[in-house]
Amino acid sequence: MFDKNSIIGLVLILGIMIGFAYLNQPTPQELQTYSNAQDSLKLLEKQDDSLQNVLSINQIKTDSIRTVDTSAKNDAFGIFAPFANGTEEFSTIENENLRITFSNKGGRIYRIQLKKYKNYTQSPLFLAEGQENEMGFSFASNESKVINTKDLYFTPVISENKKSISMFVKLNDGQFIEQKYSFDANTNVLKYKLKLEGMNNVIAQNSGDIDIFWKSHLLPQEKTHDAEERVSTIYYRIDGEEPSYLSEGTEAVEKIKSKMNWVSFKQQYFNQTIIADKGFTYSELETKNDPDKKYVKITSAKLSFVYNHEASESYDMTFYFGPNHYKTLEKFDLQMERIVTMGWGIFRWVNKYVVVNVFAFLNQYITSFGIIILLLTILIKTALFPLVYKSYMSAAKMKVLKPEIDEIKEKHGNDMTKVQQENMKLYRKAGVNPFGGCIPALLQLPILFAMFQFFPSAFELRQQGFLWADDLSTYDSVLALPFSVPIYGSHVSLFALLMTISSLFYALYNVQSTGLTGQMKWISIIMPVAFLLTLNSFAAGLNYYYFLSNLATIAQQLTIKAFVDDKALHAQIQENKKKPIKKSKFQQKLEDMAKKRGVDTSKLGK
Repeated sequence: MFDKNSIIGLVLILGIMIGFAYLNQPTPQELQTYSNAQDSLKLLEKQDDSLQNVLSINQIKTDSIRTVDTSAKNDAFGIFAPFANGTEEFSTIENENLRITFSNKGGRIYRIQLKKYKNYTQSPLFLAEGQENEMGFSFASNESKVINTKDLYFTPVISENKKSISMFVKLNDGQFIEQKYSFDANTNVLKYKLKLEGMNNVIAQNSGDIDIFWKSHLLPQEKTHDAEERVSTIYYRIDGEEPSYLSEGTEAVEKIKSKMNWVSFKQQYFNQTIIADKGFTYSELETKNDPDKKYVKITSAKLSFVYNHEASESYDMTFYFGPNHYKTLEKFDLQMERIVTMGWGIFRWVNKYVVVNVFAFLNQYITSFGIIILLLTILIKTALFPLVYKSYMSAAKMKVLKPEIDEIKEKHGNDMTKVQQENMKLYRKAGVNPFGGCIPALLQLPILFAMFQFFPSAFELRQQGFLWADDLSTYDSVLALPFSVPIYGSHVSLFALLMTISSLFYALYNVQSTGLTGQMKWISIIMPVAFLLTLNSFAAGLNYYYFLSNLATIAQQLTIKAFVDDKALHAQIQENKKKPIKKSKFQQKLEDMAKKRGVDTSKLGK
């Protein structure tokens, strides 16, 4: 039985429990929170079930896609389907001049770096970079599939010396495609061999060609995009003919069915060239402009060579990745030096046999191309001095005769026929050739125009500074204008200004010394200003040469003038008048022909 104290204790404990329960009962807000939590748990359970269902469905879809993808690749590549899957990886080989990076996808060249050169921003110079450079071989298989190697993953094997790399697609031990790239010297040449082993049972029997697809987005290397674009194009050489090229100024497409030796993607100072030992049997070449100006141009070529269905066939080719240097390209003995713009006809002969060789000779002893251009100018003007002297003397004689010429004009008035006849009699008596000053000047023009062609394309001048010009191959700028002047541009070239000032001084000197008047006087003065507008954006080396040439010509004329006495010259002409007129061979021949026809020749030549 419970005693009194036990009963009281139990009652107290029960009261405390009831009071604690009452004080700690949940509020309405807590009850709502608990209810929400329960709902959330139920929702999560449902979502988890849904997620599991989705994952199961996605797994089914992925498996289906993989099945479809595998099936599609089998349909597209046939026996080559296992090589259509992979991860792109890169390998590099290099020599002193080149660093070439290759992609295992396509076994192709991925990046071309010219180690000895920089672009206009002084960053490493890449001729080709990543996806902008594409190359692949295409052929039809006996499964009626068109296979392009750019879609296949090759296995790379690099030599121990890092000078060569082979890319393999091996169907089995006796059937494989190998692309081998190798350096055989420290040059800008990369040797290439395509080997097809046991592929005669894989390539379609009715297929007689294998095609190369080569495409390159030409990367900007120089200061002036428009100038680089104007001279960038595709050059090529048909076997036995002189090299040719696609239009530089416009987009162009050309199909060539003749055998071709080489194809070159040419920029202003660099090129990418592929040379086939056995030649290409068919070619399709195309150039496109880039409207966004990110690339200089987009060049592409489809090249074909013969496949003979032999058990083992190989094709040897050579890549040249380097500068448009005349002497370097000439060593290939394939007329590749024609890539370098030298002009045509006599202008090209002057550059090829004179200017290029003088530059090469002087560069052996002198590193400053500003000094080389100065010495070149002195050599050329010295060689042309006899012509300058003859031209000056002819002009001096015409100046001495000018009073008599004016007298004839005044005497016969508007009878221009009579004026010309009397003038010719005067010239013959005085022993003066009215064209004597023009002919020597015309003979100097080939040099002038040859320089115009040479300097903008001379690789030797690229990034060679002199005085205030940091690059003689492009324009020098001493002042940037806040606006652009049509034709002239938005900068001021000091060499172009000096060239113009010296030309104006020479023109004014000629007007004074020869007595030019009227239209000819103003043409000689206006021409230098017109040249300034055009030449302001041309190579600083060209304007520097023209400036030096003008100074040398003025110096020669002043020197000759110092030794020529106009009074003595006039006296000599008067003595010549007293002498009997000596008939030229041409005039004598005319008289002989006239005599045979019974014409009175006594008045001929009078």
